[in-house]
Amino acid sequence: MRSIFALLASFLLALPACAQEAEPSVLIAYFTWAENTVIEDEAASLASALAHYDNMGDSRSGVDATSSASLLMPGNTAMMASHIQRLTGGELFSIRVEQPYPSNYDDCLDRAANELDDNARPALSTHVENMEDYDIVFLGMPNWWYSCPMAVLTFVEEYDFSGKTVIPFVAHGTGGISGSVRDMSASLPQDCTVLAPIGVYRPEIPTCGPAVEEWLKTLDLPFALNDSFEVTE
Repeated sequence: MRSIFALLASFLLALPACAQEAEPSVLIAYFTWAENTVIEDEAASLASALAHYDNMGDSRSGVDATSSASLLMPGNTAMMASHIQRLTGGELFSIRVEQPYPSNYDDCLDRAANELDDNARPALSTHVENMEDYDIVFLGMPNWWYSCPMAVLTFVEEYDFSGKTVIPFVAHGTGGISGSVRDMSASLPQDCTVLAPIGVYRPEIPTCGPAVEEWLKTLDLPFALNDSFEVTE
């Protein structure tokens, strides 16, 4: 009889430990130009993006365009997010604005510059209904004008990130991550943990899966990653 009670007591004592070992909930939120514009002429939109990237003159600042505003080809942060989702099993969420950005990339960057100058907070059309359920939030963005898109700040300021872990990832041109993560982090509460970000250069996006995996391994996440990317020669 005593052995039965001992087993029952051991089982009850183990329940809290099992609860503590439950894997954290993961959200992968990202902002990408491709999902925040209405493209009526795909060829023209792509041409405008490439023309901006190749244009070494920037009338706004007098410096080269590739360093003053990183070129975000359609879907770059979405592709990075899909790699993270595959490896972590997290939920994907696309940050989208109510007023789409122009499909002409020069016009898009002009609007982004104005929003940055005005410290604007563009209204969003998508919202996370259960943010309180997530423990870890991956947050993806392009580097626009040495900063993050203002819509990312709208997203960050809409929710309570207290006690959460935020992990940034950035798609960029030759300007690198620049101030994108810094400016985003400034809108987070002090008791939010921000882990080391990854920045991926635009031409390397199509093959960035292994790099994303190696980055995730350095973060010492409290759960195991899913299947690895196989690097073929």
